Amino acid sequence: MVADQQGDWTAIWYSGAKVWFFNPCGRNTKRAYGVKIIKTAGSTPVSLYGSSYPDASEYPAGLGASTQAPLSMYSLPAGQAYVATRAPFATVDYFKSSGTVVTGAKTMYTIQFNHRVALVYSADVTATPATRHWDDGGAKG
Repeated sequence: MVADQQGDWTAIWYSGAKVWFFNPCGRNTKRAYGVKIIKTAGSTPVSLYGSSYPDASEYPAGLGASTQAPLSMYSLPAGQAYVATRAPFATVDYFKSSGTVVTGAKTMYTIQFNHRVALVYSADVTATPATRHWDDGGAKG
């Protein structure tokens, strides 16, 4: 996601920081349509996850709940924007041994963060469609 542009230089959000690269006439970037731009819903960082599980209270009696823990080394900083690579989906866990599928009530977005795939709860962010910016030839979302 483009964070800033100055002349032939473009900044993107990368691992919580603005990172600049040479991008004359936007030739090193592509426009993405049909994706969502994700920003934190509040003024504090939002936890990122590497897996998606329902809340413990959503598991049927007798099934052990999988634990959901945020990635300790990353968070989505307030005020930054990232691209969601898919629509929000329900948190799901599948138990091969029993054949039971447990679907959680919360939904998550898959985003690209620091060249990695991460998950973020949809309630923690705002999502807007990518828009076109033709004025400067850049790849703003």
